[in-house]
Amino acid sequence: MVGTMACKLLARASGAASVAPGDAILARISLMTNLDGTTFIDSFVEKDLKVWDPARIIFCFDHIFQPDWFPQQAAKEHPKIRAFARAQGIPAENVYDLGRNGISHQIPVERGWALPGTVCIGADTQSSTMGAANCFALPALFGVDPIILTGDIWMIVPESVRVDLTGALPRGVSGKDVVYRLIQDLGHRISGKVLEFSGPGVATLPMDVRLAIANGAVQIGALTIVFPCDDVLLDYLEGRAREPFEPVAADADAGYADVVSYDLARLEQLVAGPHEIELVRPLGAVLGQPIDAANIGSCSGGRLSDLALAADVLRGHKVHPGVRLVVTPISADTARDAAAAGLTQVFLDAGATVTHPGCGGCYSGNLSPLKLGDGERCISTSVETLRGRMGSQLSEVILGNAAIVAASAIEGRIADPAGYLARAPGRVA
Repeated sequence: MVGTMACKLLARASGAASVAPGDAILARISLMTNLDGTTFIDSFVEKDLKVWDPARIIFCFDHIFQPDWFPQQAAKEHPKIRAFARAQGIPAENVYDLGRNGISHQIPVERGWALPGTVCIGADTQSSTMGAANCFALPALFGVDPIILTGDIWMIVPESVRVDLTGALPRGVSGKDVVYRLIQDLGHRISGKVLEFSGPGVATLPMDVRLAIANGAVQIGALTIVFPCDDVLLDYLEGRAREPFEPVAADADAGYADVVSYDLARLEQLVAGPHEIELVRPLGAVLGQPIDAANIGSCSGGRLSDLALAADVLRGHKVHPGVRLVVTPISADTARDAAAAGLTQVFLDAGATVTHPGCGGCYSGNLSPLKLGDGERCISTSVETLRGRMGSQLSEVILGNAAIVAASAIEGRIADPAGYLARAPGRVA
């Protein structure tokens, strides 16, 4: 079968020998991952419906903690999920409750649910994150009832665009910067297509960076993102994978709608926003703008590598007295790893507030002390820069990587982290 990674993944899931872009297929999914803002439980209870496979449904508590916006939902959502799981025979292990919780498209990868060669559906806009694990990961925000009832999803096989990578990212340039470059270059011509990564540069990207890049599919305008399976991924899955898996690889003569190439070594730090993700600029364009708040976390910037990068900048420094810095690990596992590595102590010593895992300040419904007031500006690693996303409609959020956010928190204005990274022990900027 000649095909792209996307075509091979969807052919396998549909039981077909091969599929081509434009084909209508019924694909069998391997996983349905849900956040804690569910939309289907009430209808399932009302109609006495059963999920197709209790063992392949998980819930991750990541959004609904703060009662500011949703006073009834915050008080009832988690108990409702627990009760539904018990009634449906969904194993208790599949409910990532407090102490095990994290973002609903991070947990499936770090806990070995999202595996190469599979189709995984998530009830969150950023569910493409799981594509870093060589699976077809699709956000399904509406109409999830029939998917959860049957375990199947109808779709039209999409076209793919191949992104060939060479080189390696410079120190202080992250997966977020790759996403912003792709928004600049491809945002106007990628709609509904799959981005497939290829080339020797992929091997230089650790899993955290791949996850951050795959997280950006919606913002780029792509349907989803798929990374190949290589030694980096296989090493990551060792001891995590819950069942045997069979990766897919694109054929050398697979047909692509377009092919683009990047030398990772030539990429630079970029920022996005405020208000519009398409407003992507070099860091230099916003240097010196005063800030009131800084946020490190969310599904695009709360992984261990992000926290380590921020700690390298903050170590030995104090947060500016006019700035509120909040740090939110992406998952409970990441929080534990950050504490074990001494990163949490660095944040606390610098004067940051470290919160429980989840979406954090990126989403005002979450349990975060970071709520922006009128006229305030925040520099954040968040995934969204929408007006009012972090509080007041009259505030603004500028997005950047963790090093930029940490340096800005120290200086009280948007700052270049290069000098801090150059002085970090054992590091080269």
